[in-house]
Amino acid sequence: MKRIARAAPLSLALRLGLLFAAIAAAVFVAVGAYLYQTLAMQMSQRDDVDVLNKAALVRELLRSLPPDERMPGQLQAVLGRAIGQDGVMLEVATADGRVLASTMAPRAYPHRRPAAPGLATVPLARLPERRDIASVQDAARPVRVLALQAAGGAQSAQVLHVTLARIRSDRLAILKRYVLDLSGALAAGTLLATLLGFAAVRHGLRPLNGVIAKANDIHAQRLNTRLAVDEATPELRALAVAFNAMLDRLEEGVQRLSGFAADLAHDMRTPVNALMMQTQVALGRERPLEEYQALLESNLEEYERLSRMIENTLFLARADNAQLALRRERLDVGAEFAHIRDYFEMLAEDAGVLLDTADLPPLALDADPVLLRRAVNNLVSNAIAHTPRGGRVRLDARLDGAWLDLSVSNTGEPIPEAHRARLFERYYRVDPARASGSASGLGLAIVRAIMQLHGGSARVDSAPGAATVFTLRFPRPAAV
Repeated sequence: MKRIARAAPLSLALRLGLLFAAIAAAVFVAVGAYLYQTLAMQMSQRDDVDVLNKAALVRELLRSLPPDERMPGQLQAVLGRAIGQDGVMLEVATADGRVLASTMAPRAYPHRRPAAPGLATVPLARLPERRDIASVQDAARPVRVLALQAAGGAQSAQVLHVTLARIRSDRLAILKRYVLDLSGALAAGTLLATLLGFAAVRHGLRPLNGVIAKANDIHAQRLNTRLAVDEATPELRALAVAFNAMLDRLEEGVQRLSGFAADLAHDMRTPVNALMMQTQVALGRERPLEEYQALLESNLEEYERLSRMIENTLFLARADNAQLALRRERLDVGAEFAHIRDYFEMLAEDAGVLLDTADLPPLALDADPVLLRRAVNNLVSNAIAHTPRGGRVRLDARLDGAWLDLSVSNTGEPIPEAHRARLFERYYRVDPARASGSASGLGLAIVRAIMQLHGGSARVDSAPGAATVFTLRFPRPAAV
């Protein structure tokens, strides 16, 4: 089955240009429609005003003409010269329907007397108004018609019926030409707006080329490159700040990864070299069975150390990639502390250290029990190892607003301030001489990783003359 090739997405400049063209076309259409309606309304008003003016003129002529001038032939000549212009047609008839004068040619207006349904005649006592003019359709042409009464002379009581009709074909022709001109202007304006908009967008997006060039210069060996925030436009400044922040995080991550790899190689090299040297010495000559057994026991210790190191490294890697699923339970802090104290009681006695817990009120904690015990165990074992004989290690807990703090304190030597900030880093040791011992330098890093998984934090407080306190800050559990 053949895959259908997807069309390449349009460029940002082309999208913005087309959007600008669509907006311009919509504005042009709206303005053109408004102008067309305004022009049509004004022309209709002018036509109606012209009809009303001619109606007033016809009334005046009919009222003021002498009797001998109101003969049909002479009357039509007078009214034709005065009225029959600009598409206006006139018909004057008596009450019985006899036509006295008419400018409505049969060919031009075959029905002669246009009338609209419901068209009322304006009485003699009232002046005609625009509402008296009606629109009719005759011979496929729109016509505006006004019917009114007029006096048949100054001395006569005769009432004549006058019909004025204005053919709007000439006005419609003007409107049609206007529509054609407007459409052409609309098309030309839209095309011009499209071209200018595309050019403006291309010019406006030119600063992005600098961002692209900077991004192309960045690789694993050159992560110190940064975008010039001060030189960026206001629209790109936020992007430059976010991009630089991302590069800072990437550079920090790469440096940490490089340091982690170097520390891991260094720490694994020590036991591997010890195994190699001991094995080479043992194989140098034939030895008694007891020496081989002692060698195997020593090698087993180094293997166990390597195993713990690998296990801890894998734990940290899984924690960094959020691959550890927490199994939270509602735990009693006092019961957990009692369990940990019982576990380390013999080790503390051998080290000559007093291990006790504070008197705690009932406190609950939502945490993964296995990870919680691992974090506290690391702190307790570390505290016992750094507390001189006759010293004291104490477990305590207290509420602090929205947090629950678990602490492990010891009366050992204070930690120098220069080391506190890096104490929770991987493979970092305050005393480098301890690197060859059983410590791997990952215990406190594991504690910090466990706290981050629980949404909390770990810190250390140490000062001369005071106890060294490691604090695990957990979110306070919701009330049940």
